[in-house]
Amino acid sequence: MNGLFKDLLKEFWVWVILIAALIFWLSSCTKPDGTNERIPKTYVVQKGQHDFKPSPFPLPEQAKTYVVTFMLDSSCYYTLLGVDNLDWNKLFGVYRWDDYKKNKNADMIAWRPYLTRRNAFEICLYENINNANRPHEDRIICILSNRFYAATLLEENGRYTALLNLDTLGTQENELRYRTIGKNSAWFGGSQPAPHRMFLQMDF
Repeated sequence: MNGLFKDLLKEFWVWVILIAALIFWLSSCTKPDGTNERIPKTYVVQKGQHDFKPSPFPLPEQAKTYVVTFMLDSSCYYTLLGVDNLDWNKLFGVYRWDDYKKNKNADMIAWRPYLTRRNAFEICLYENINNANRPHEDRIICILSNRFYAATLLEENGRYTALLNLDTLGTQENELRYRTIGKNSAWFGGSQPAPHRMFLQMDF
């Protein structure tokens, strides 16, 4: 796999894509007035699909702390999926780049509808540990639609702790250290795709 990656880097078109992605990323982190505060983007998933778009370009990065401002629109609420209403949807997170797979070992912030209160959502830390799903359902925080919140993946020596505003959601149970990571962005499901068009905003 390393040999294939090195061969790809020899191709001119690969470097064009990488440079274009870097320019796009840098421009997305700057306000029109020239400051470096990030502007939330709108991410949309269409009915019958899983991926909220746009998706982040899969570039490796050094593991670091991420503080992400986000808002779940009321369109993200649903109660139509039966038992799958309890599946967790991914908001954002990181995965170990060395695994070459986004859902083998990952730390993410996840959400699902709070079924007893319309337009409210449950938030938790969600891990993948060696291909197994591990949502931290012992610590869930409820939020409301159409309001901005700050979620943090705090990196310390290759391990992540998740916070919502200043409340701790949990610390990864995976014993592996995250040194080089890729970014996981918003994803619907679970077992079923989105039952209707949804959108959210975040500055990830």
